[in-house]
Amino acid sequence: MMDEPNPPVWPDSVIIVHDTEDADTMKQKLEPTQDSWNAEHNTFTCDYHFSDRRYAVLFTPGIYRNVDLEVGYYVQVAGLGVTPNHVQFKGDGKGPHVPSLNRHIHKNSGTCLDTFWRSGENFSCANDMVWAVSQASPLRRVHCQKDLYLHDKDAYASGGHIANAVVDGHTHFGGQQQYLSRNVHFGKGASGGAWSMVYVGCGDNAPPNSATNTTITKTRVRVEKPYIAVYDDDKTKFQLRIPLVNDGTTDNLPQVTGDNEESRDFRHVKVATASESTRAIQKALDEGKDVVLTPGIYYLDQSLDVHKDNQVVLGLGLATLVSPVGSPCIRVAPGTAGVRIAGVMLEAPAVDPAKRKSTESHWSLLEYGCEGQTQADDPKNPGALFDIFCRVGGGGDADKRHWINIDSMVRIHSSHVIGDNLWLWRADHAELNPGESPNCPNVSPVFYQTEKDEYNVDTGIVVTGDNVTIYGLAVEHTSKHQTIWKGENGAVYFYQCEFPYDVDTDFGKAGYRGYFIGNSVKAHSLNSPGIYSNFRNATVQVETAIQHPDSPEIEVVNPFTVHLDNNGIIASVINGRGPAAQKQGVPSRV
Repeated sequence: MMDEPNPPVWPDSVIIVHDTEDADTMKQKLEPTQDSWNAEHNTFTCDYHFSDRRYAVLFTPGIYRNVDLEVGYYVQVAGLGVTPNHVQFKGDGKGPHVPSLNRHIHKNSGTCLDTFWRSGENFSCANDMVWAVSQASPLRRVHCQKDLYLHDKDAYASGGHIANAVVDGHTHFGGQQQYLSRNVHFGKGASGGAWSMVYVGCGDNAPPNSATNTTITKTRVRVEKPYIAVYDDDKTKFQLRIPLVNDGTTDNLPQVTGDNEESRDFRHVKVATASESTRAIQKALDEGKDVVLTPGIYYLDQSLDVHKDNQVVLGLGLATLVSPVGSPCIRVAPGTAGVRIAGVMLEAPAVDPAKRKSTESHWSLLEYGCEGQTQADDPKNPGALFDIFCRVGGGGDADKRHWINIDSMVRIHSSHVIGDNLWLWRADHAELNPGESPNCPNVSPVFYQTEKDEYNVDTGIVVTGDNVTIYGLAVEHTSKHQTIWKGENGAVYFYQCEFPYDVDTDFGKAGYRGYFIGNSVKAHSLNSPGIYSNFRNATVQVETAIQHPDSPEIEVVNPFTVHLDNNGIIASVINGRGPAAQKQGVPSRV
């Protein structure tokens, strides 16, 4: 096995920034990564919402003064230190931040509802920090030395994920509809939020339990996301850092010191680019190397098979894998322990229905383990998934919207797997093609609204493995059950779900649920699940949002439903209990 180069040969989509660079050089590097700017209305816009650009902006250790970087679509901003404080943003600039977008369309307040697909990791900000996003835009391993604003005034915002972070000041959630905070130190407390604010392992300064706050003292089991760092004086030699397992019962503090981590030299890490063949990437996996996927769109012609214990596949800059026809983007072999898959977007391709083979097996975008085979079962060395964002539809040719048709996005058959921030999205809206007018201009003048039989996917996630734990799961708009859980002793902390907008009354009559626990399951823990309806095209009635068998070891904490808009109803919250969600924007709770 040949060593890989260290420093690696980075593609243009990886931007390395040094604190020794002058302001003009730094500005020239950073400006292309920001969202498009509308000077007339003084706002960043959503123009890059479905673009093919991908960037990772990596700051070497140092102090960066007066940096003002808006973190755009498909952009990851990360420090290359072993602790967040090795990369510090000081001075008059805002540092990495995300404001509301499209102020010219949304009554001058802008919106955060479509502010997806970006991330901030492993840096420190000396000033207040604004990170006004919705799903698939996590903050991790950051140190905010003053206040953290996870909203932008009265702009609508829907979701978010902050994990393993330190906030010295106060954290303001504002009007965020829902949010998960895991292992965050809130120095001066946290406030705000609308429907479901979940705090897991966040210490004494987390808000107390209430109708809108679900506060859980300790994590069940904990693994942090791998990251990359430089380790020599010249800041050119790279290492892959893998935090070790913490059972969650002894230490809920943020793990940001670099202790209790394994370090792997990049001589044993394959740095892949989107221009390489799938076989070249697979060869590195077969040799036992870890793989870093640099920003870009990878059109796979075969699944990437991970079959070595403790192997890492880490995406930078929301590296996007488009699945081969009939097969997942990534497949983890059964019986494989300690695997880490992190920081990737998984996307379904458009396939001519006439050319799709009728003999194809179940098609998902991520297959962890194999149905019916012996699975990994090592509680001391669990597998883990971090920042996995699946997308079915949204971009591409308008004439091929009905060509996208898969069965599910994620299937987990192995036991003792941890998920941390999974957003599984059947696109409810898509880019307008040249010359195309919006089909629902009252909903959005800039996007197409998905209709029935477009971007089809049956289910977001199917779990058959035992002892699977997920912190932050969102499933939206799939055509049947949104989530199916058949494994024993599973646990989910924070669940956000929207039923599809485009279905007809048959959807309700078929008995589809927002969260379905299999009839044979004896033990399960589901914490703060929110199921929302926005039936645009028909008066759909869903009898109940969550269904589970009758067992004393199944607990569902603080479940609720919300009628977002339009027609139809969710008639009850869970197993026929709880009031119907009828009044717009007002949760119905049990």
